[in-house]
Amino acid sequence: MAEAPENELRMVLIGKTGNGKSKTGNTILGQKIFPFGSGAMSLTTTCQLRNAHRFGKKISLVDTPGVFDNRNDNENVQQEIKKCIWLTCEGPHAIILCVPIGRFTNEDVETVNHFCSHFGENLTKYVIVLFTRFDDWKRDRTENSLDPGMEGFIDSLTPPLREFLSKCGNRFIEFDNTLKETSADSQVQRLLGMVEKMVRENGGSHYTNEDYQKAELELQKQIQENKKEKEKEILRMQQEMRKEIDDDLRKQYKEREQKLMQEIQNIRDETKKQNWLQGVLNAGISFVRSIFRF
Repeated sequence: MAEAPENELRMVLIGKTGNGKSKTGNTILGQKIFPFGSGAMSLTTTCQLRNAHRFGKKISLVDTPGVFDNRNDNENVQQEIKKCIWLTCEGPHAIILCVPIGRFTNEDVETVNHFCSHFGENLTKYVIVLFTRFDDWKRDRTENSLDPGMEGFIDSLTPPLREFLSKCGNRFIEFDNTLKETSADSQVQRLLGMVEKMVRENGGSHYTNEDYQKAELELQKQIQENKKEKEKEILRMQQEMRKEIDDDLRKQYKEREQKLMQEIQNIRDETKKQNWLQGVLNAGISFVRSIFRF
């Protein structure tokens, strides 16, 4: 693992489309750099790197597109993953999973699992869960005379979600992207402090290209295994189709054979009938001729 430069923090934002990644990125950088919308359609279509100097640190932040929502492996996903690594140069110090507070679901965990399937399970050492829309959470809880704190929310999570947080070292932070100036800066400083603490716990390291290469080899191995299984399945289906075709052809041949035999029998019967009629006709002619001889 490489050591982190003393005054630089490299982070990658991940999460489903509409979870507030771009707004969070703008809050962290202290300026509106990443485009964002209010709907479910992502305005981020490719990995984007932006930099800012804040609180004595150089912040390098990558915003990722909704392509990572998709659990199907495809060329576009691979390209964006490689670009994500390339943009963070030596590798990110932190992976920030953005999730709307109160809407932390198993699907969000699947997003990380899909991400980790390309980067390796070791990546969870660098994951921080960032709960967005904390302003909505506080307002809803206050209106319903409930404690707006985080403790009740964490306790309300399902066992699989709590297990996921535990796997990530219980690193989570709430974020209100509507805050301004000092209040906004305060939550950003809390996040950066959490990242620095995590880096120290990881021995001053960050996720490296070597980690990615190792994960990529493992992924390619898995892809090849899946490919072999698919090939076996295709072969089995082809064999079943051949059998069905053979059975169908045999059935068609037998039906055709029976039809031809019936046609032959009909011809024979018709011939016999015609021969009988011809015999009757010949007998009649002979009878008439015999009469007129007298």
